[in-house]
Amino acid sequence: MFFKLWRGLVREPWMALSRRLTLFTVRRQTRRGQRRQTPYEPVPGRLLYVPASALPYHISGYTTRTHEIIRAMQAAGGDICVLTRPGYPWDRKDRLVEAEQDETLVDGVRYAHARNPSNKRPVMQFAIEAATSIAQEAIKQRVAVIHAASNHVNALPALIAARQLGIPFQYEMRGLWELSRASRMPEFRDSQGFKQGLELEGLVASHADRLFVISEQLGQYAREHWNVEPARMGLMPNCVDPSRFTPGAAQDVQPNTIVYAGSLIVYEGLDVLIDAVADLAGRGKDVTLTIIGDGEARAQLQAQLQSLGMEKHVLFAGRVSPEEARALQAKAALVCIPRRPFEVCRIVPPIKLVEAMAMGKPVLVPDLPVFQDEVGPCRSVRFFKAGDVQDLARVLEETFQAGPEVLAQDGALAREEATQRRSWADFVVHALPAGANS
Repeated sequence: MFFKLWRGLVREPWMALSRRLTLFTVRRQTRRGQRRQTPYEPVPGRLLYVPASALPYHISGYTTRTHEIIRAMQAAGGDICVLTRPGYPWDRKDRLVEAEQDETLVDGVRYAHARNPSNKRPVMQFAIEAATSIAQEAIKQRVAVIHAASNHVNALPALIAARQLGIPFQYEMRGLWELSRASRMPEFRDSQGFKQGLELEGLVASHADRLFVISEQLGQYAREHWNVEPARMGLMPNCVDPSRFTPGAAQDVQPNTIVYAGSLIVYEGLDVLIDAVADLAGRGKDVTLTIIGDGEARAQLQAQLQSLGMEKHVLFAGRVSPEEARALQAKAALVCIPRRPFEVCRIVPPIKLVEAMAMGKPVLVPDLPVFQDEVGPCRSVRFFKAGDVQDLARVLEETFQAGPEVLAQDGALAREEATQRRSWADFVVHALPAGANS
């Protein structure tokens, strides 16, 4: 106990000093007018897209969004080159497949990879070294703009490279990793790592020539915390390609069934959903839940099932392909996204919401600001009080009692809302540089 306290007292001042040195160095590297690379002639309208991860090495909402944005940009006439974060996927031990080539072709999208540097070093060192790899690819492809997606570890090198080359930089802010981690580890909020992470996010957002945010709530956060001017900010919400989503056959839908598809982590609130299902089952209701996905909370959730004696009512499907996930969702009567009221859940929406709507599924979501923004004028999506087991059980029961015809109508309205108001084609065009369609 004494040793831990002593180590904390010694380590904290050092971490604070390291944070200040990191911020000072990065600010110098990201100043405008610092062009140091050999001049080159960019191809007008050509954009280098830099994501932190990609298919097929990781299957997640992040990689799905990345892939769909790039496809939509290309379909809109964009001249798009892609380079994943330097070091990726070789420095990720959790990759789903082995990486053998420096390029990966997925569904017509070509992802280039740079083996070095590995992201196993301090953020400042990685940013400076990785900027060299990104600048080399930018020169090779003669790009006119560099566009990087979250988070700051991925975006800082891209920003530095753009400044070295004297070309514009765009940041696509999809969330705040520090807030996500704090939801799982409350003590992290008081750490230097938490402070540094948010400060670096603010630095990238403030220095970007254009900032695209995933939600209006995240945009408000950027304005309030980092004074980002609204004129430099645009909305790049979660969307769908309507042609890739079709409603399932009504006769295949199984009554009184719920499905969740996504990561199994604390802030998703799956424990709340399981308790709500247990409440209904305990009152004699015939209800089943299928959980698609995997994550750090799985063991805890399975232990919860055993303690409740709910194994017959809840099925863990595990990690499956996107096609299998859609097939399982198509058979369910409704989709539930039970996120808890953590700060990150108030400002960052999951892509699984708009995808479920595009499939024509009735959806239950928490009454958090970002979900209200996502749903917009669509009145068929049902809300429950975030984190409240009894209220979720009540809304589930009322939804099932409405009957299959009403649920089918709700699903049709949800699909109309998603496909008409949230098509990638309507948003990605705003991120394409001048000359992209010429």
